[in-house]
Amino acid sequence: MLKNILYAFLLGVGMAACLADHDKAGEGATTTSTTTESGPLTEAAEPRTSPAVIDPADLVLGKGRAGAMRIGMPIEEMRSQVPAGQQIRDTTLQLEGQQYTAYVISASESPQDILVEQICKPDCQVWRINIRDPNYRTAQGIGVGSKYSEVAQHHPIAYTSLGEAGFVAVSEKSGMSFILDSSQLDQSRLHQLKPDQVPANTLVQGILIY
Repeated sequence: MLKNILYAFLLGVGMAACLADHDKAGEGATTTSTTTESGPLTEAAEPRTSPAVIDPADLVLGKGRAGAMRIGMPIEEMRSQVPAGQQIRDTTLQLEGQQYTAYVISASESPQDILVEQICKPDCQVWRINIRDPNYRTAQGIGVGSKYSEVAQHHPIAYTSLGEAGFVAVSEKSGMSFILDSSQLDQSRLHQLKPDQVPANTLVQGILIY
């Protein structure tokens, strides 16, 4: 009798252990299934748009022109010649007490630009181009940031002058005026300086094409 009771007890313990193992196995299968089916979602990366590449020919300065823009060009034609990768916006300038419209051309990520001034008699056309973007260069590599000695080597300077644009070195042969940084010069003598008296390391701040 005692042997039967002991056998029954051991049998019950064994069955309970088997059930416990079965439950654990079931829980493990459920967990694995849930992890697999509810894994982290990933979003497809949006394609990046590459900035437009500016044609180097559009950045060359020459007599009467900056890239495809020319002195005397009708304004509507000039607006159609804005280089790829750059934008144009209207602005207002004041000259001798009168306001007139001009046009700023620049790359969206650049603070430097060029300023196109117009004259209307009666049709509007490009009158002067003010280069302030150092990416624009002459065929000899002269541009904003160049030294005066480099300018004089490639563009004969007829005279220097102090005017509304600042202190400029004028090359009539090239049709350009080079706006010079006069911050290190004697301000009281600017109107007296001759081309050969300008310090060689004076930097170019801008270029006027006319």
